Amino acid sequence: MLFDNIVAKKEWSVYELTSYLRKKVEMDVLLKNIYLKGEVIRPTLSGDHLYFELKDLEYDAKVKCVYFWFDKRIEVRHGSKVLIKGSVIFYEKEGIIEIKVNEITDIGLGELFVKLKQLEEKLRQEGLFDQKHKKEIPQYPKRIGIVTSKNGAAVRDIINTIYSKFENVEVYIFNCSVQGQSAPFEICEGIEYFNKVLPVEVIIVGRGGGAFEDLMAFNDEMVVRKIFESEIPVISAVGHERDYVLTDFVADLRAITPTNAGEIVVGFQNRALEMLDEYQKRMKRAILKKIESDAENLKHKIYRLYQNSPSSKVIKLAQDVNLLSGRLAFSINKKLHSVSTILKILEKRLSDVNPYIRFTRAKNHYEMLCKRLHTAFEDFRKRKEFELQLKLEKLIALNPLNILKRGYSVTIHNSELITSVKQIKVDDEIVTRLSDGFIRSKVLGVQEGVDE
Repeated sequence: MLFDNIVAKKEWSVYELTSYLRKKVEMDVLLKNIYLKGEVIRPTLSGDHLYFELKDLEYDAKVKCVYFWFDKRIEVRHGSKVLIKGSVIFYEKEGIIEIKVNEITDIGLGELFVKLKQLEEKLRQEGLFDQKHKKEIPQYPKRIGIVTSKNGAAVRDIINTIYSKFENVEVYIFNCSVQGQSAPFEICEGIEYFNKVLPVEVIIVGRGGGAFEDLMAFNDEMVVRKIFESEIPVISAVGHERDYVLTDFVADLRAITPTNAGEIVVGFQNRALEMLDEYQKRMKRAILKKIESDAENLKHKIYRLYQNSPSSKVIKLAQDVNLLSGRLAFSINKKLHSVSTILKILEKRLSDVNPYIRFTRAKNHYEMLCKRLHTAFEDFRKRKEFELQLKLEKLIALNPLNILKRGYSVTIHNSELITSVKQIKVDDEIVTRLSDGFIRSKVLGVQEGVDE
């Protein structure tokens, strides 16, 4: 077994520890089918599963819970007070404990939520949330105050949004806590600071998102009353759009996020600049259109003036004269060309029947034929000379004397050409023809075969 000797060890591995804890939790029957009462914190649906935390308000303790295959028809809200039934499970890889819920029963809103509702109703009855007390947010503020933590993401989002939209504005930050026991006092101090010490035109009070209890500083009665007493318009910018706190109701305007607050305070400037830019573009287009229209009218009037001027009429008459002169010249040239063509035809016909011209043509034809005959004869002669030369060279190549000059000889006996030793016998007289003469000799012996 894995746990047989684990107690004796001085050093455990993480795996051994988490495995041991999982085993202990699984073996403990007291952790099976237990009932827990508490307040629901941040319920989240993921598919068919519900994840949330169950908080004990008295001791500020929390435990993670998961309800697999949750019935979506049951409404579980943030702050609800519930009774759950489930078993404790331990995830050894993450090293965390979670309650696997089997049943969940709503037994009323959480105490904190109830107190908050009571305070909201009290302040509403006093008229702190009435619309008649709302001050108008200035459209073109030059000095903006922000009451929040200088280390939070909210202040960066607000400043980045403001300066991305409009640069010509002064932003002042009052650094304060946004959660914890001292947060309400510091938030009130920031609102007082921008009212009395460093006056601004609008104040943004807020923080980024967080759990329900993390936003409680902005539900504090002291903070709500301080915002109501502020002589400077206040924008409440707490958490996300789904998060509502009491400062949202008392503030002169609620921003759904800190970024939205930045967009609001410079929204008018930004829109004014956009409108100014649009007006500038429209004016430019209108001026250009007017210039183009006037230029076109001026061209039209100049053209009409030119058409009706005496010089224009003279030029037009001159152009007509040139046109008519051109047409006349074209007609004359066309007529002359036609007459010239007829004349050439008649000259040709006359030349065809003139005896001198016919004799001259016949003479030229005769001379041409003579030249062609002479050329053909020369070609024929050269071709025959070439053929004769080829045959002569071939004959010379076949001349036996030329063969004899290369060291060969011919033997003759009784006027017969000797081609075999069988044609002669001993004491026969033979004649050997060489290239430069004859040799007469007498046969001393005859031997057949090629060997000596």
